[in-house]
Amino acid sequence: MKRISSALIVALAALSAGTVAPAMAQTSQQAPAKGSIQLADNAPDSHTVVKGDTLWGISSRFLKTPWRWPEVWKLNAEDIKNPHLIYPGQVIYLDRNNMTLSLKAPGDIVQPDGTIKLAPRIYDTAISGPITSLTLQNIQQFLVEPLVIDDPDPAGAGRVIGIQEDRVLAGPSETFFARGLAPDQPAWTVFRPGKPIRDPVDTKKILGYEAVLVANARVTTAEQPPVAAAMQVVTSKHEVTTGDRLLPSTKETVFAYAPHAAPENLHANIATIYGGVSQTGPYGVITINAGRDKGMEPGHVVALSRVLGKAVYRGAEGGEKAQEIPLPDERYGLAFVFRVFNKMSYALVLESSRSVIVGDKAGAP
Repeated sequence: MKRISSALIVALAALSAGTVAPAMAQTSQQAPAKGSIQLADNAPDSHTVVKGDTLWGISSRFLKTPWRWPEVWKLNAEDIKNPHLIYPGQVIYLDRNNMTLSLKAPGDIVQPDGTIKLAPRIYDTAISGPITSLTLQNIQQFLVEPLVIDDPDPAGAGRVIGIQEDRVLAGPSETFFARGLAPDQPAWTVFRPGKPIRDPVDTKKILGYEAVLVANARVTTAEQPPVAAAMQVVTSKHEVTTGDRLLPSTKETVFAYAPHAAPENLHANIATIYGGVSQTGPYGVITINAGRDKGMEPGHVVALSRVLGKAVYRGAEGGEKAQEIPLPDERYGLAFVFRVFNKMSYALVLESSRSVIVGDKAGAP
């Protein structure tokens, strides 16, 4: 347990608000109209953040539409999408008069007008990480693995050229050789290009290529062209073989994006369901045929719906000429986007009243 001064925390938070982390800086932005946001049933006046909380869970405590959470924060609207200063022990306060949420520390005084008076104090607390958007056990592996590549042989990728002692495969702690590695990059991910991922609507359009994770490796002897680099397998899912590709390892980061609505003009579809299955449900992972090219970003919430087609109507007596009458799309669930590529995104299904299948629509909630 480390000792930290709350007065120092306040000072650092204030400094961050003006420079590094404006997400926590209060602004004078006007609160949304009272009728535009609906509070959840039995919404609390405040909630003390505890270990294990998620941004989605906290949002659901206060709002019937959790993805509208950023709209009611009395904070910087541009940066609240990544509220990385929300930690266990802090208190989220609901101002019912102005329909706004504010962040305060234990002991801060909420004034009648809704402002928060900071009272410097010293106390002991354990330093812990900020809360995350979702329960990470559902998406942890997807945050660090190179799931999708735009090209089966991406620029800047290294290549395995041989295995120690002329063997065919290399497993944990064993040595292999590679070339084309960027200098001063000690950790690498070994992957194998997989099948192309095609758009479910335009099947000729390739959204990207699966990148099958093979292993994680480290450089033991740096490459000195024309001499190849020597590398050691650290962990592996499959054995490394000649021809496998390498990309610099991705550092694991805290996934803390407040849920917010996907763009109003989003018209997308479910491209694949992770695991190669034909359908999924809550906490299943899906891909959507929209990525950075369509303005998608981590934290976006999308509504899932199904096209019901048309009904054939022949009149009350059945003798009239048949008419085909379009039926409205059936909305049945929500999904949370957690990783975005150029032309596609990965999302976690959070709510679903029916099975999720490839081709279903994904749009603004």
